[in-house]
Amino acid sequence: MTVADVQQWVGVGAMGVWLIATIVVVRTAWSAGRRPPLGLLIGSGVGAGLFAAYGGIVDAVADPGPPADLDVPVLHCMVGHRSAPANAVMIQISDLGGTLGMTVLTALGAAVLLWRRRVPDAVVVLVAGAGTGVLVSGFKNLNARPRPPVATQLVTEQTFALPSGHALTSTVVVGILAVVAAGMIRSTAARLGVGAVAAAVILAIGVSRLYLGVHWLTDVLAGWLLGGAWLALCLTALTAVRTRRATRVPEQAAPAEPGVLS
Repeated sequence: MTVADVQQWVGVGAMGVWLIATIVVVRTAWSAGRRPPLGLLIGSGVGAGLFAAYGGIVDAVADPGPPADLDVPVLHCMVGHRSAPANAVMIQISDLGGTLGMTVLTALGAAVLLWRRRVPDAVVVLVAGAGTGVLVSGFKNLNARPRPPVATQLVTEQTFALPSGHALTSTVVVGILAVVAAGMIRSTAARLGVGAVAAAVILAIGVSRLYLGVHWLTDVLAGWLLGGAWLALCLTALTAVRTRRATRVPEQAAPAEPGVLS
């Protein structure tokens, strides 16, 4: 059994465990007359599902099939549509999604949350950001996939290709900051705006890596999926913390000061 097969079966196993656990938790809650923790069940389910999809991508790379058969055509398309102005823009976007850019963004986000006294949010943001480094290094070395030919690369990269670290890290960092920020905004339109901007940034960073010729399409897809799985687990943990804290709050809390966001 190959490394790809192991990852795929782990993903399938995670989905199976989640399904069984969900049935048990829901039945237990109903029997006790309580409401099932839907937020936790949905979050963990999304995480397991995204990891299973990631395993499918890795398996498709190991045993060539869709979507891995699009890797070469997409690379050729990107190379064939390059221009000097676009090159400069894509390099800047890629730099934003790099280790330095995402580390700075994580630190700034956590600092603002601590200043707002949202300690659980800040802690989860820091844990989520730190976890990306472990995931990127661990899974790159586990898969040990070579990058596209050097002749197609506009920037030099020395590490393995799968998954894309830029795609994974931006999904987690930008994603969790967007969710936390949306929770501090009351306007539905503004929340949708935050989500749209976050999605656009994550997409642009992933595409920039394809454009620069340093990743195959499946590298970026795997990064988004694995990053999404970690993001879902971090948000599930944040939901659990918030739920636990909410149960400790007196039923009649003192009214908030005018102009202060919760």
